Amino acid sequence: MGPVKAGNNRGTNRSMRVVQSKSRTHDADPDRDENFRRVLAESIALTERNAVQYLVGGSLASLTWGRPSRTGDVDLLIDPRSAKPLLKAFAEAGYETEETFPQWLFKARKDGITVDLIFEMAGPLYLEPQMLERGTVVEILGTRVHMVSPEDFIVSQAMAFKEDTAVYWFNALGVIARQDLDWDYLVEMAQRGPRMFLSMLLLAQAKDFPVPDSAIRRIFAGAFPEDE
Repeated sequence: MGPVKAGNNRGTNRSMRVVQSKSRTHDADPDRDENFRRVLAESIALTERNAVQYLVGGSLASLTWGRPSRTGDVDLLIDPRSAKPLLKAFAEAGYETEETFPQWLFKARKDGITVDLIFEMAGPLYLEPQMLERGTVVEILGTRVHMVSPEDFIVSQAMAFKEDTAVYWFNALGVIARQDLDWDYLVEMAQRGPRMFLSMLLLAQAKDFPVPDSAIRRIFAGAFPEDE
């Protein structure tokens, strides 16, 4: 799958974007590629049929807003209260299911493709009303989905950094390089973990990514209050 065209996507006024497949989603395996298309369509239909609010994140968000990425899984961000009912719905639809990490992640599998039901992100962060409001309808491989905003994707990637997920920061940098971002909102969300977020943005500035000095100063002030 190739990159998408970047547009003016500041704030919440983002029109529907169409992500076209210019190459296979999984190396050179056409069967797996077709399985991914089918599972993506089924999982979105199943989620919406069960009236579960969601946003798509992970590699599909990276592809949509930032850099090309292999689309290995379908990552659905959902409310914790919806996790067990939706997992049961996947099981009834013929998916193999498991409560992988009961505090934050369930998985459903079919035809070699995994659907991650993520109900707590690092931070911790949860699917919140403002995230849903800022989501964008995106068409991926023929399926319309509700995609996490570039700003919320950046926040999720920044907060999840650790030794085995260093790539997440580079996913975030890919979005910073390509999107016209709502920095006021990013600064507000950065207060969930200001030192982690500040570290990532300082790296971005050091690599000449377009991060405004004002955002750095405001997050710094939250990380290091003068009264400490």
